[in-house]
Amino acid sequence: MNDITVEIKSSETEAQRLGRMVKYLRLSTGMKREDFANYFHIPLGTVRDWEQGKRKMPEYVYELIEYKASQELLMEKAENVDGELTCII
Repeated sequence: MNDITVEIKSSETEAQRLGRMVKYLRLSTGMKREDFANYFHIPLGTVRDWEQGKRKMPEYVYELIEYKASQELLMEKAENVDGELTCII
């Protein structure tokens, strides 16, 4: 998973910028908001508030979620039908 860079718009708060980042990350996993919340053991309302910029997500939480998503979700995508791992280069 690539690092996600999101520009700060002049009228945007830090909470809104991080919210866009987490929404982009969620969409890149192909998960619905509820599935994403359940997968990461985060209350659905919290994820919704983060994405809408109503609550500021701690940056370290974003980094941990991004790391877990890149490690676990990409490994799942790398498995082929036979259950063998394939190398993605």
